[in-house]
Amino acid sequence: MDQEKIGMFIAKCRKEKGITQAKLGEKLGVSSKAVSKWENGRSMPDISIMPDLCSTLNISLNELFAGEKIKEKDLKPQTENNLLNLLKLNYKSANKRKILIIIIIILIITSFLIIGKMLLVKYGFAYDDNLKYTQIYISGEGNIKGDVDINKFGKISTNFDIGANKYGMAVFKNPSKAFAYLRRKYKKGIKLIKDEFNLMPLSNFTYKEYKTYGWQVTKGSKKTQEEARFVSSFLDIYENSFN
Repeated sequence: MDQEKIGMFIAKCRKEKGITQAKLGEKLGVSSKAVSKWENGRSMPDISIMPDLCSTLNISLNELFAGEKIKEKDLKPQTENNLLNLLKLNYKSANKRKILIIIIIILIITSFLIIGKMLLVKYGFAYDDNLKYTQIYISGEGNIKGDVDINKFGKISTNFDIGANKYGMAVFKNPSKAFAYLRRKYKKGIKLIKDEFNLMPLSNFTYKEYKTYGWQVTKGSKKTQEEARFVSSFLDIYENSFN
């Protein structure tokens, strides 16, 4: 379907009728700019107004799609040709819609994956590669930050072995294993924090509250309070693997 040819045909028929672009637009409920775009081949009339356009210009739909007057003997071949052109146009439009839908679906899935990974990292269910253990932690050397007593943790259990990530922050070499060991061996300290501050059970969703309140315990025995404070000091380091 030759859009430019159709546009020139509309302009020719309009002029033959002595109608201005503005007047034609008024009859069809569109602006003169829309008519100008048709005639310049930049767009096509909406299918809903094509019958009125043809009636105003005294042409048939076949002639509109052909972009020229059709003689009676050529009517059948031209009709078939117009039908084929319309089918091709619809096929292309359908393909474009399918491609657009596929692109939108891919974008949505990608967004969900990115957001999902961020949430998993935030709540400690996945590790950010940039925050994983990559180097030995030696206070004051290289890009190492802070002054963590790694021996204090290491003496308790190898589950608490500490290294540093690429940013020099102290991290547990195996955060999941360290966290599981903490919950198993420091139940009293964890329970003290939970009960005194009315918290939900310790998990990757709540560890930040335990990190904050463990230092503030006032109840329980001295030993249990020490456990609670150790829980906070542990979580200070544990958090570095996710934030």
